Amino acid sequence: MNARHALLGWLACASVALGSGIAVANTVPGEIVTGTITAINGNMVNVQGHVYPIAAGSPAYSAVQTFKPGQVVDLQLNGPAKSSSSQVINIMLDPGD
Repeated sequence: MNARHALLGWLACASVALGSGIAVANTVPGEIVTGTITAINGNMVNVQGHVYPIAAGSPAYSAVQTFKPGQVVDLQLNGPAKSSSSQVINIMLDPGD
């Protein structure tokens, strides 16, 4: 194999690696919902009157008990906010709070 083939092979591998990383970084699992926590009940969080189930084993599942009613949070869902099957996969204190 000559140097030209080696260079082309290296460039092809680098472009695949960089290209796939960019595509994954831009993929968002679902919608972000921002609001004030009204209540937390086990694996459910009530934000401004809407109850969202928390996905078992998700980062939100272990973090939800560190939050309390009155805090403004961002909920990341695994689907559309209007879908009854969407679950919270991440919960964070809203930076504006």
